[in-house]
Amino acid sequence: MLSLAAAAGFAQTATDVVLHQQFQGDADGWTVSGTDAEVRAEAPAANQPGSAGKLIFSYELSPGKHSGAVLPAPQGFARAQRIRFRIKSDRATAMGLLLSEKKPGGGNYAAWFWLPADEWQQVELTPADFTATDGPGDPVDQDGKLDMDAVEGIGLFDLTQFFAALPAAADIPVVVNQASGKRTVAMEDFEVLSSPAPAPAGAGSGAALESFDRDFLDWVTLGGMDLKLSAAGNPLGERAMEAAYRQVDGQLEVLMRRVSGAGAANSKRLEFDIASERETTLVVSIEMKKPGGGQGPRFTLPIYPPGGKEVFHVDLKLADFEGHGQFDPAQWRSLAIVDVTTAGGGQAGANRLWIGNVRAVE
Repeated sequence: MLSLAAAAGFAQTATDVVLHQQFQGDADGWTVSGTDAEVRAEAPAANQPGSAGKLIFSYELSPGKHSGAVLPAPQGFARAQRIRFRIKSDRATAMGLLLSEKKPGGGNYAAWFWLPADEWQQVELTPADFTATDGPGDPVDQDGKLDMDAVEGIGLFDLTQFFAALPAAADIPVVVNQASGKRTVAMEDFEVLSSPAPAPAGAGSGAALESFDRDFLDWVTLGGMDLKLSAAGNPLGERAMEAAYRQVDGQLEVLMRRVSGAGAANSKRLEFDIASERETTLVVSIEMKKPGGGQGPRFTLPIYPPGGKEVFHVDLKLADFEGHGQFDPAQWRSLAIVDVTTAGGGQAGANRLWIGNVRAVE
């Protein structure tokens, strides 16, 4: 997906800190890959002693152009168990962080996260958040797993440039963000840490996905939705993802996240809580990996949240999903939720969903 520079040395600091960048006047080794992009450091104002500097990544979104901000992996990256940073975008967008292994033989691994417009977010990723990129042009990893000691580069990129390149399907009118123009992302306090992250809420009990207990969303939308984290005061009474959008005739709005098949290999059911302002028809879509890369086989089941913000608990057997062949959770690639209300004859209008406690249960 991105061409990353080869590894270069960075001094290792404290025991837990493999790398800590505060961008106090320079870009600390970050450069750009692709065209119509630049990185620069923005030092803190003179009247704000001790405040963090910023890495500013500016790029142009336009058809056929791919760019990213890239950094050689620091010395000691093999010990990394967390990558942590604060980040803000001038537009709501889906972003990705890429770990590129040495070639030949290595692969590329990406973690996704959502950035609301003009809001600083703390993002903290662990190796378990990264899944192999398996597009047509991506390298195939010979051992099929992320090896932190083989990572040679780190890349930050806007997923919108890849969504816009998805092939159109006339019979599946999915809303895809085709926005173009200049975009700017700011990043502070980029850290690579060797200590493990705290265990997520809801760990165990066969849960393989998430309970929205982190400070960012790892769900994205292809277009047409505004996403944000919602605290426990929402209709579900728990931390959740909130999605606001318009149901439009002839359009399908999509929520999506990547899934690690290794983490869900023994799963038998998919569970989550949902509430909707309007009576809604949704399709839950699970995708398997495709040998050789690209979009794999999909399996679907409809659900029918009743509206009125009523809490609706979803409990689906993976064996009941319909598609070509049989779904293998060890090959699970992605999970999507698609609003098909208007396609089924429902009335168009504004809607809001809350989704929480998503679990792949053994």
